[in-house]
Amino acid sequence: MTIRKIGLTALLSFSLVQYSFAQPNDFWTEDVWKNPDRGFLFYGEKREENAKELSEFKTVEELKLEAKRRLEVAVMEPNKENITAYLAINTLMLEKSSQFAQRWKETLWANPSFDHTVVHPNANFAQVALKDEAKSEKEDILKQLSSRAGLVILVQAGCSFCSLMAPVIQRLQQETGIEALAISIKGDVSSEWPGAKPNNGIVKRLMTLSGSVPTVTPAIFLVDRKGEKAQLIASGALSLEDLKDRLVQASGLTRSTNSTIQTLPRL
Repeated sequence: MTIRKIGLTALLSFSLVQYSFAQPNDFWTEDVWKNPDRGFLFYGEKREENAKELSEFKTVEELKLEAKRRLEVAVMEPNKENITAYLAINTLMLEKSSQFAQRWKETLWANPSFDHTVVHPNANFAQVALKDEAKSEKEDILKQLSSRAGLVILVQAGCSFCSLMAPVIQRLQQETGIEALAISIKGDVSSEWPGAKPNNGIVKRLMTLSGSVPTVTPAIFLVDRKGEKAQLIASGALSLEDLKDRLVQASGLTRSTNSTIQTLPRL
């Protein structure tokens, strides 16, 4: 009886050892249907996943996801190891950002056609020179415009903006030679606008030609000398330079952009 018990014990021990050697190492990934002896009432010990080395991340998306994960871990468990792990990947991302910015600048230097600062330089002396050039070109365009069109200005008595704009229009005429005609739609405005004419249907004509309905005085229309086209370009009070800019824009005349910048021929 004792010999039988010893034999049975030895047989069981041998079976367990044999099963242990046959037990696969990939408990969590193996197909459960391929191993009929696999236990199902207990769980194998889960393997710990080793954190990736920073050099293993190959895409921006991978870096962003890992940085987000490390930050969340560090916030929930702010110990030295977790914070250090986040700082490591954050430093890597800052370095890559700095490298990208540097290469971006170098590439722009080598490809000036993509560089906005070539035609719009940041240097103060260049900005001053370009501003003077633009002012000169604007004056030339306004002088050309004066031979093609004039201004018709709707004014009325009791209008404070009308009184304020009178000297602005006078200054515009002196500097550009453009002609201006004031039309009084109500009351006597001869003190501020000498030579103003009463409305004899011209307001309706301007509305028809321009497709605009003036609602504030003074209303300034740009009208071609043939009287076939009109455009409402300003209402109320505005500066002389703003009015000049609007006239240049409405004129449709070509305005060069930094004409002093010369380009090289194709080599």
